[in-house]
Amino acid sequence: MSQLYFSPMLLGLCLLVAVAIAATALWRLSRPYAGPGFWMAGSWTLIGGIVFFIGFMATGSPVLNVLGNAGQLAGEAIFLLGIFRFMGRPLPWWIIAASVGTMVAFNIHYWVYSGNSDFLMGVYSTIAGLLPAQAIWLLIKTRDDAVTRAARLLVGLSLLVYSLVTLIRGALGYLDWWHGKPYQMPYDSFSYLLPYNFAIPALVMGFIGVTLMTMQRILAQSERHALEARQSAERFERLMSASTSGVAILRDKIITDANTGLEQLTGLNRDQLLGLPVSGLFSAGSQARLRSYLSQGQIRQQDLTAVHNGKGTFDCEITLSPLGDGQTQSILELRDISHHKALEHQLNHLATRDPLTGTLNRRAFDTAIRAELERCERYGHPMCLALVDLDHFKQINDQYGHGTGDQVLMAFAECCRNSLRSTDILARFGGEEFVILMVESDPVAAGQLLERIRAAIANLAIPGLPSPHPVRFSAGLIHWQPGCPAEPERLVQLADQALYTAKREGRDRIVTGTWPAKQPFFSVTDGPSC
Repeated sequence: MSQLYFSPMLLGLCLLVAVAIAATALWRLSRPYAGPGFWMAGSWTLIGGIVFFIGFMATGSPVLNVLGNAGQLAGEAIFLLGIFRFMGRPLPWWIIAASVGTMVAFNIHYWVYSGNSDFLMGVYSTIAGLLPAQAIWLLIKTRDDAVTRAARLLVGLSLLVYSLVTLIRGALGYLDWWHGKPYQMPYDSFSYLLPYNFAIPALVMGFIGVTLMTMQRILAQSERHALEARQSAERFERLMSASTSGVAILRDKIITDANTGLEQLTGLNRDQLLGLPVSGLFSAGSQARLRSYLSQGQIRQQDLTAVHNGKGTFDCEITLSPLGDGQTQSILELRDISHHKALEHQLNHLATRDPLTGTLNRRAFDTAIRAELERCERYGHPMCLALVDLDHFKQINDQYGHGTGDQVLMAFAECCRNSLRSTDILARFGGEEFVILMVESDPVAAGQLLERIRAAIANLAIPGLPSPHPVRFSAGLIHWQPGCPAEPERLVQLADQALYTAKREGRDRIVTGTWPAKQPFFSVTDGPSC
C-alpha cells in the first residue's frame, strides 16, 4: 500500500473524485441545461472503474480487473456523450457498447488464455485514446455557437492531449509486449503511470472547460432573457400608455402601477392611484361583485359601476387576468361603457315602449304579465287586469284632427302614471286601447283606482279640445287569484269581453268579473252620463 500511497495513482483518483463532486454540483445548479448530467454520471462511473482496478491490484481478482477496465471506459464514453448532448447533436450511444464490449472480450481472453498484460494495456489505451476523437472533431468544427467557442477549444485541446497521451501509453504497451518485457506492477510501470501524470490532468482541464461552457451558455441566456424582459417591459409600458382603457397592475388587490387612461377615467393622478386598494375605484353597490371577481382571479368583460373623483359614478366593464405564474399579481383593464349603456337603454326603450305615450307596448306587456303571474302564484298574491278603451275616440280624431287625438292619448297615459303605484303596469295595446295590471290588488281597490283615473281625465284641459269636453272611457276589469290558471291570453280575453259588455251597456262604465267565471260573472259600475 505504501507504493500506492507514493504513486500518482492515488493523486489521480483524488483529482477524479474532486471532478465528480464538482460535476454533481454543476448538474444541480445548471438544471435543466443539457450535458452536465452526463458529465456527472461519467465521472462517478470512471471513479468506480478505478476503485475496482485498485481492488484488483490488492487482491488479483480477475472479476475486479474486468469490471475496473470496463467501468473506466464506460465512464469516459458517458462523459463524452455529455458533449454531444450539450452541443445539441444526436448521441452516439454505440460508443459505450463498442468500447466496453471490445475491452471485456480482450480482458476475458487475457485471463482464460493467460495473455500478456502489456498487450492488454495496449488494447485498453487504444480504445480509451480513440474514444474522444468524435467529440474533439465536433468541438473544433462547430461554428454556430460563438458564445462558448473559447471554452470549446479548451475542452477540445484538453481531450486531444488526453487522447495523445493515452495512445502513447498504448504504443508503449505494445512495444513492451513485442520485446517480451517481464510484468511490472502498475505503480512501478512507466507506461501505466503515464496517463496519471499527464492524461488525468488533461481530463481535469477538460472538465474545467465544460464547466466554463455551461456557465457561458447560462450567462448568455440570462443576458438574453434580461434583454427580452426589458424589451417586453418597454412594450408593455407603450401599450399601457397607448391604450384608451384604464389599466392597473394589482398586487394583493393593491394598485402598484397604472396608465394615463386610468387617471383620466378616475380623475386621480398616478400618485393617488399607486397604493390604493382596487376597491377604491368602484361604487359601494359594486363591492360585493368586485370581491367575488377578485377571488376568482380571472374574469372577462363584467359590468360594474366605477367612480370618477369629480364627476360621480359611471358604468364600466372590467377584465381581470393573472400576471405571471404567481397568484398575487394581476392586471385589471377598465373601460367606460356609459355611452354603450345609454345606447342600450335607448334601444331597449324603443323596443319595449309605445313611441307616442311612453307606456309599454304589447310585446313588452306580454313578457311582464307572465313574470307577474309567476310571482303572484309563488307568493299567493291576487291581481287585477283592466282593459281600457277611450269612448268616442274616433269622433275626436275626425272632428279635431289626429294631432288632438294624440294629445288625448298622451294625457290619458299621463293621468294613469300619476295615479298608478310603482308596482302597477301600464301598456298601450293599440289605437285608443290600454291595459292596466294591478298586482296585489282586489276588485274594490282596482275599481277605486280606475274611478280616480276617470275623474282626473274628465277634468283635464287638453290642447285642441274645446272646454268643456270631458274624455270618458270604458273598462273591463278581471280579478285573478292564486290557484286559478296562470294564462295571460285567457285573462286578456275575459277583460276584453267585460269591456265589450261595458260598451254595449252604454260606455263610460267599468264592468268587473272574476276568473274562473260563473255565469253571470260581470258587475257594472256606471259612470256619469255621457
